[in-house]
This record gives sequence, structure tokens and C-alpha cells, in this order.
Amino acid sequence: MDLGITPEALRSGLIFYFLLFAVLILRAFAQAWVADRLGDPTPRSEERVTLYPPAHVDLLGTVVLPLICIFYLQPRLTEIGFFLAWAKAVPSNPSYFKNPRQGELFTQFAGFGMCVAIALLAAVMGGLAFRFEPRSIEISVSLIGMATMLMMLDLLPIPPLPGGMLLRYWGILSEEAFHNISRWGGLVLMIAFQLPPVRSAIGWTVSLLAAPFVFLLQQLAR
Repeated sequence: MDLGITPEALRSGLIFYFLLFAVLILRAFAQAWVADRLGDPTPRSEERVTLYPPAHVDLLGTVVLPLICIFYLQPRLTEIGFFLAWAKAVPSNPSYFKNPRQGELFTQFAGFGMCVAIALLAAVMGGLAFRFEPRSIEISVSLIGMATMLMMLDLLPIPPLPGGMLLRYWGILSEEAFHNISRWGGLVLMIAFQLPPVRSAIGWTVSLLAAPFVFLLQQLAR
């Protein structure tokens, strides 16, 4: 049965997926680690303060949707288009934090911080490695692209995303409004992301976020 996927597209897609898989696991670990450090025992009791992948895998968000997005939309490594992906939600009980809302915010944005670290490391290591193996650049560009894509998703001011939590933290959204919107936020996002203007805005935003890391990569690769 011919699925219309060339061997090169299959290779690139699988490499992209395994890189994305690693990023998702690291993001989930960062959230669990921060919650644990802030005094919440829940992630540790649920065995989430670990880099062991099965502890963080969500079948739909970590396996099914990423593979569909990769092979349907963007099988080439260096062309980071749009994708939806997430790991299993990290369990947390904000009542354990000294400042519940602040602690919950720090926990959620730990994934954003991990993506910044991954993009920075990819730029530095990729730039240095390029001098010895030019083909390594596609791995670095892919990591920067997927990390900044996830950063962009984190910043969207829509509950239950971290950006939506900022609206609650600043008092723009009430607790009730935040939870009501959270019920439908994921569905609204999935529908909105199918609209060409939204996709264009996403691409522009990701390019803007990726620009400093790409610039660093280029400077080190000279």
C-alpha cells in the first residue's frame, strides 16, 4: 500500500518526531521538578519527577497528533510548520505552595523555560558542530523550531494554557471565568488553527521567537 511517503520523508519525519518526543518529556519533567521544589509532593508521589518517558506520555498528544501533523503537514526536518503536541498533564496541588497562584504559574511556565534552554543549547551546540559536520544543522534548526513553536503555544492568552493563567494571575480573568473557558479552550484552539490567517500569524510569531536563536547559530557556525 503506497501512502505517498518517500523514504527521505519517512526518515526526516521520524527524526523530527523523536526530537519532539524528547522535548515534550523534558518539558513535563521540568514542570514536575519545579512543583516538587516549590513544596508540592504530588508530582513525586505520582512518579512524575523523572525522565522516564512512559511516565509522561499522553497517547493522543505525545503520539497520535504529532505523527499526523509531521507526516501530513511537514515531513522535512528544517521546515517547521505547525503541529499540536503535549505530554501528560503534571498533577499538582497549589495549596502546598506558599503562594498558590504564583507557584502554579511558575510550575506551568517551567515548560516554557525548558524550551528556551533547549533552543539555546541547540543553537550553541549546532553552531559548533556545523564546523565538523555541516549536516548537523538540520537537527539544530529542527530543535529550535519545535522549541519556539511550543513557547508560542505557552504564551497564547487562552485558558488553560500558561498564557491564560497569566490573565488569571493579573486579575483580568476571574477564577470562574478561567475554568469555564478552560473547558472549551483546547477545542477552540484546534478549530482556530485550521484557519489560514491564524496559521500565518502562528508562523510569523514562531519565526520571531526563533530569530535570536537562529542568529546565534549562524554566528557560531561561521
